[in-house]
Parts: sequence; structure tokens; C-alpha cells
Amino acid sequence: MGLGNPGVPGANLPAMLDEAHIMRRLADLERAYRELVASTAIRPGSINSAAYAPGSVTFVTLAAPTLPAAVNFTTTAFAPTATWAEVVGLDLTVPADCTRLLVTASTWVYAVNNSAAADDLHTRVSLGATDGQEFLAPLAVAGYGTISAGLAVLADSLVPGATIRLKASAKTTTGAWTTDAANTATLIASLTWLR
Repeated sequence: MGLGNPGVPGANLPAMLDEAHIMRRLADLERAYRELVASTAIRPGSINSAAYAPGSVTFVTLAAPTLPAAVNFTTTAFAPTATWAEVVGLDLTVPADCTRLLVTASTWVYAVNNSAAADDLHTRVSLGATDGQEFLAPLAVAGYGTISAGLAVLADSLVPGATIRLKASAKTTTGAWTTDAANTATLIASLTWLR
């Protein structure tokens, strides 16, 4: 393709870029720009405007929108009873500027049935008032075993500086067992605090 006549405006453009083609391309670009602006705009009364009020997004928020953490605790020598009782747990303090917490937690509870009858051992994990699914295992007299349970939950509307309890609980179906030094409960959790 030739260089055209440098003295004539548009003479250097290829023939396919005529005025109508350029006008269509400009219209396409304007439409794409309007759609982009509309999709990212913060509209009054929207969730976006509530979450991102003027001045609410700081450098710290942009640089670290989450605060990851992990916990791993073990306790021993507890006595499961016929009602839910915490066997391992801890208080989590809500960090400054955070209002939500994503938790994935698991527990393993090992216990010896030293009661006078066959029974069941139950366990579950809880965050505050939210209980995970309960699991149970039947144990004969002098029987022993390990049972596990888990929890995945997003807690919101948390108050910075407040505490929320993460715990594993256990219980039996029919009776109280006495304390056994071998009884062991472990709680592990992955925590993601969200701003």
C-alpha cells in the first residue's frame, strides 16, 4: 500500500478506514466507555455507596483487605456428660476496622467410655451462637474412639474490639463419663478477618 499524498489530510490512511468506518468505531468506543462507567459507578442508596462512603477506603484497606490467621488448640482429661459442654475453645477478638469473619474449623475428639453402659459420643464446632453439624459415634463400655466435626461460616456485623467464642463441644447420649486422662480434643481453624 502506498504512502499516499502527505499534503492531503487522510491520504495516508488505508482505504478501508473511510470516514463512515471511523465514525462507527468512535460510536463503539463511546458505547463501551458508557457501559464501563455505568458498571463501576457508586449509585446513591446502593450497597456500594453504603460500603464505600467518601473517605472510607483508606490505604490500609486497599493494601490489606483481609487479615488471615490460624489457630490450633488441644485439651485433655475432660469428662463428657449428657449435655453439651465445651471441651476446647478460645475467644477471638475482632480486629480494628473488621466487621466480618470467615471461619473454616475442624475438631477431633477422642474419649474413653468409662461409664457402666454402652453410649454415644457426640461433637460439634460452634462460632458464637452458630453451631456446626453434630456427629456421633457409638461406644461400648470401655470402648474408645475418635470423632470429628467441622464448621464453615461467614459471621458478619461484628464489632471491632468485641470477642466471639470459637469452640468444640462434646456430649454423651445417656450418661456422664468420669474424667479420663486419655480424653483429648483438638480444634484447628483457618480465620480470615474481612474489612
